[in-house]
Amino acid sequence: MFYPALLGAALGYSVVLALSDSPGIQLAALVTGAPAACLLTVCAGLLAFTLPWIAPALTAVSIVHERELGTLDLLRATLLTERSIVLGKLGGSLARMWPGILTLALLAPFQLVWIGGTGWSLYLPALAAEPISTTQILWLFLAGLAGLLKPFVDLVLHAAVGLFFSVLARSSGVAVAVSYGAVIVVRVSLWLVRYLLNVVLMMRGAIIGASESALGDVGMISALTSLGVVLVELVGAAALVWGGIWWLKRA
Repeated sequence: MFYPALLGAALGYSVVLALSDSPGIQLAALVTGAPAACLLTVCAGLLAFTLPWIAPALTAVSIVHERELGTLDLLRATLLTERSIVLGKLGGSLARMWPGILTLALLAPFQLVWIGGTGWSLYLPALAAEPISTTQILWLFLAGLAGLLKPFVDLVLHAAVGLFFSVLARSSGVAVAVSYGAVIVVRVSLWLVRYLLNVVLMMRGAIIGASESALGDVGMISALTSLGVVLVELVGAAALVWGGIWWLKRA
C-alpha cells in the first residue's frame, strides 16, 4: 500500500493544480503538501483498520494446524519450551505481515496528524474565546500518542486472541471462527466502555462553556480514556499469550 499512497499523493497535487486558478493556492499546496497529507492520512486509517483484522486469520491456525498434522508432539519433544513455541508462532505470524506493518509505521505520523486534527476540532468553538493553554496541549499530545499506538496494540491484541484459541481448539475452522467472534466481542465491549465514559462526561457538562478548566477536563478525560484503552489491550494481549502457554503445558 506504500506505492499506491505515493501515487495518491501525486494525484492529489494534480487535482489541486487543475482545479485552482490561483497561483498562490497552487504554490501553497505544493509547499505545505496538504493533498498528500490528506491522502496519506486516509491510507493510514484504512491500513490501521485492516491489519488487526488480518492477524487472527494467521495466528488462529498456527498451533492447531501443527496439532492436526501431528507435528505438535514433535515440537514439544525437542528442547523448545512451550513458551518458545507460543512466542515463536506469534512472532512468525506477525513477521508474515511485515509489509503492512512497515507501511503503517511509515504512515503513522499522518495518523497522528488526523487524530490531532480531530482533537483540535473539539476545541475550536471555545478557542475563539479563550487562548489555548499548556495543559490542553499536553492532553492533546497524550490523546494523539494513544491514537498513534492504538493500531499496533490492536494488531497485537487480535493476534493474541487468535493464538489463544489456536491452543485450545482442535480444528482450524473452529479456531478461526471462535477467534473472530471473540475479537468482535472485545471490540464492542471496549467501544461501549468508551461510549459510556463519554456520556458521563457530557452529563457533567464538561463540554459546555469555554473556560480553561472545562476544556482541560475534556482533554484530560479524553486522553486518559484513550491511554486506558491502550493499556487494557496490552494487558489483555499479555494475559492471553500467558494463558496459551499455560494451557499448552497442561495439554
